[in-house]
Amino acid sequence: MESLRGMVSFVQTARSGSFVKAAEVLGVSSVAVSRNVARLEAQLKVRLFARSTRHLSLTAEGAALLARCEAPLEQLDAAFRGSRDAAGEPEGVVRVTAVSPFVRAYLAPSLGDFHAQYPKVELDIECSEQVTDLVAGRFDVGIRVGPMQDAAFVARPLGPLQLVLCAAPAFLARGPLPTAAELARLHGLGLKRGGESKAAPWRLQNGAGHEVLPLAGPLRCNDFLSLTAACAAGLGVAQVPMVVALPFLRDGTLQMVWPERAPQGLRLFLHYPDRQLPARVRVFVDFVIQANQSHPDLAVSPTEFSEALSNPTAAPPRRRLSR
Repeated sequence: MESLRGMVSFVQTARSGSFVKAAEVLGVSSVAVSRNVARLEAQLKVRLFARSTRHLSLTAEGAALLARCEAPLEQLDAAFRGSRDAAGEPEGVVRVTAVSPFVRAYLAPSLGDFHAQYPKVELDIECSEQVTDLVAGRFDVGIRVGPMQDAAFVARPLGPLQLVLCAAPAFLARGPLPTAAELARLHGLGLKRGGESKAAPWRLQNGAGHEVLPLAGPLRCNDFLSLTAACAAGLGVAQVPMVVALPFLRDGTLQMVWPERAPQGLRLFLHYPDRQLPARVRVFVDFVIQANQSHPDLAVSPTEFSEALSNPTAAPPRRRLSR
């Protein structure tokens, strides 16, 4: 315990630049901090600080020790905070970055229930189609689409994400559709990400693989809902998340194009940088996962949905897809 006390005093002194400032943070006297550091130096048989009447600086040995022990002490502090949070009611702000279709269709409608269960937890949600750096952006949780490629993060699947080609009935009534490549080149409405000048290409299932089709149609837009509205107005054909298209498909404003060619393997996932979650973050993660495990719109394939629309007497599809 004496060694741990010395380590804490040493790290805080190195961060603060003086025994007095470290003592203020730790809530003890400056004499106690100085003695703790002196005992640690005696145990290690090295000088950790070069001292003068006006200045305190790390020695080479002190700098090396600081680099080795800062992270373990942060982990101990996080574990303590987690245990403390578990004993009380979750409270505080949870910062979330998420793809906008998920927020509009699934997350926002459920926030009343979440607030009723956890009234002291505030949510700060940023909608973005971009891949966001959680650590740099100081986000607690991210909700994204596609494969989780960073092994340093914890990823939790929420369900499959279906991307479907859609067009207005009036557009489809113009005549037979050209090939997929010609359709993309002449009439493709595309999502534009960030500062990119070109729209993201369409991806269509082609046997066991994907066919990637570049777009050169009349519209590029960085918002899925606006893209879908333009598509419903007859401007062209768009590939959008099925959850965005569902209201338009159900009221007949849009129709699916080649539902059997919807790309497979895309998934919604929730991710966060550490398994040791504060209570405010843990309850949000658990709530989102639980709420979406039973959501029927995440369980139906485009082909099933298209068949159900063409046969109104059939029961709506509710088959679960493997997660």
